[in-house]
This record gives sequence, structure tokens and C-alpha cells, in this order.
Amino acid sequence: MSVYKRGNVYWYEFWFRGHRIRESSGLTSKVAAQHAEAICKAALAEGRAGIAGPMPVINFGDFVRNEFLPWAEKQHQSHPRTYERYRESTKPLLASFEKLRLDAVSIALVEKFKVSRSSDVSPATVNRDLAALRLILNLAIRKEYIAKNPVKEVQFLDEGPGAMRIVSHEEQQRYMAAASPLLRDVATLIVETGMRPEEVFTIRKENVHLKLRYLFVPSGKTHFARRNVPLTDATIDILKWRLVDTVSPFVFPRKGDYDKPLTTVRKPHHKALRAANIDPPFRLYDFRHTFGSRTAMAGVDLPTLKELMGHSDISTTMRYVHPTPEHKQEAVRKLERYNRDQVFGLYEPELGSPQKSPQ
Repeated sequence: MSVYKRGNVYWYEFWFRGHRIRESSGLTSKVAAQHAEAICKAALAEGRAGIAGPMPVINFGDFVRNEFLPWAEKQHQSHPRTYERYRESTKPLLASFEKLRLDAVSIALVEKFKVSRSSDVSPATVNRDLAALRLILNLAIRKEYIAKNPVKEVQFLDEGPGAMRIVSHEEQQRYMAAASPLLRDVATLIVETGMRPEEVFTIRKENVHLKLRYLFVPSGKTHFARRNVPLTDATIDILKWRLVDTVSPFVFPRKGDYDKPLTTVRKPHHKALRAANIDPPFRLYDFRHTFGSRTAMAGVDLPTLKELMGHSDISTTMRYVHPTPEHKQEAVRKLERYNRDQVFGLYEPELGSPQKSPQ
């Protein structure tokens, strides 16, 4: 029961048929306050406390538009990217469940949605949609529109290690040539610094320190995402121009609302891929993978790369390190040269004695 102490007396708070009930019990005993809460709920159920009449039938579409989305926007106002993700997930959910009553969304229908959706998008996208549906129905439970969440009984899809694509320098040149100025600046920051797309979207002007050649990321997916990001000459030029060109608190403000940050460049990204004739295509996030691989191939040690990328452990960093075929071929050539020098050293002392093998 939702009984809590305020001062010397206990209060209770709960949802009933879409209404929030919060009252003082006037009692100093928690057990007595719990009994008072139970009596209040019973009175409400019998229509004796000002909320009389049967609960109106609410369908899924009305609940999502009128209650869930406004709640999610307010709940995640400091993380607009999270709200946008939930908003995007409601689109396929509405297509499947819009006209159903909330209590008609069953395990069987959720499983059907999962199978159908998985034929069009990746397992990760399906799981994000299911997570959004679970959150929607949990909110409906808290408001006492329904009593049970069927998504809790549905097993999410196995996402596997995920698809990671490394962008070649030649592909990058073609992509940047076809990209819009905004997309080009965003993509350059990702591939030159290893920042996550949402970290680039939400760069605030006060966190950019051009004279010291770094910008500060105050928060992110984990505690380790909070970090100073060193800047290259190319990224300094971009930020210098962007800082002068905007009156927004964000380096990349949202079009039409300069008080909020950019949330996506999905459409310009796909347009650039088509114009550059890049096949297979890659995700914007793959520029972060590309940064990780290029930095490792340049000889940067993994602990340093871990800090640059804002990872919690090196095992995560290792997932981003994918040497190119050319880099692996060069590694084998280095081994060949080493072995050849060792053999020559056995017969030609003037070339230097071979190194001893480690014991």
C-alpha cells in the first residue's frame, strides 16, 4: 500500500480510475492508516466518494495520445531523446492496437505484433517497441484502467552482438559530399571524436572550450559517459562556426524550436546514402564504430580508447575495434618480416643476432 509518513501523521496516495487520490489519514499509526486507505478504496469502488458511475471504456489510441505521450514528454523533459524514442515506438503500436480497448490487449496479440514487426525491422527495434508498450500499459495499471500487463509474459527477441559497420575513407568522402551541411557537421563530429549521436545533438554552448581544445559531455548512457572529449582541427572549425551562427543554448538546435536540441537526422542521412550510392548502407552510429576501429589501428592503447569513448569497461570497447582487411594484412607482413630477420640472423651475424624467444 502507498502509505507514507508526513510529519506526525500518515498519508496515503494511489490512483483510482484515472484519478490521483492523496489524502491525510489523520492517524499516527501506520497500520491504522493502511486500514483507512483500504476503507477509502472500498468507498470509491462503491461510488460513495464523488467518483460515481462505471469506468468509461478507454481504447488504446486515446490513452496513448491523451495520457501516455503527455506524461512521457514531461517525465523525460531533461532527456528529449528518450521521449522521441517512445514517440516513434507508438507509431507501429497504434497501427496494431489503436482501436482496441486497453483491457483487450492480450498476450496473444502482443506475440502477434512481435512476429509481424520482426519481419520488417531489426530485433533491437522490435524490443524497443515492446518496451514502450510495456511502459504504456504499466501507466494504465497505475491509473487503474487495467489490472495486468500482458507484455510481462512476452519474451523479448535475442538481439545478438548487433551489426557493426566500419565506414571506409572512400565511403566517408562520398557520404560527406552528398550530405547536407547540418548532417556533414554532425557526422564529422561523431567520426572525429567517437561521440554518440545523441551526445552531439545535445552539445550545449557552455560545454565547448575551443581554446583548450575539448568539449564536456555532462551525462549519457552510463556514469562513464561523463567526460572531456578532445577536439581535432576539423571539429574545432565546425564548432567555431556553429557557436557564432546560433542564438540557441544548443550547438545543434531543433528546427522551429531553438530552446530544444536536435533529436534526429535520419531523413538527411538516408538521403545522403542514396545520393552517394553506398551499398550496403550504414547507420549514423557506425561513424562511432569507425572512430573506435581507426583509433585502435592508429596505435592508441585500449585503456585510452575506453576513456575517449566513455565506456564502462574495456570489453565494451573491444566490440568497437574492427581492424580492416588491409590492416590485418599489414600485421601479417610485419610477422613475416620479423620471422625473416630472425632466420637471417642465425646465418648472418652481421645483421644482428636473433631475439631470444620468451621463456
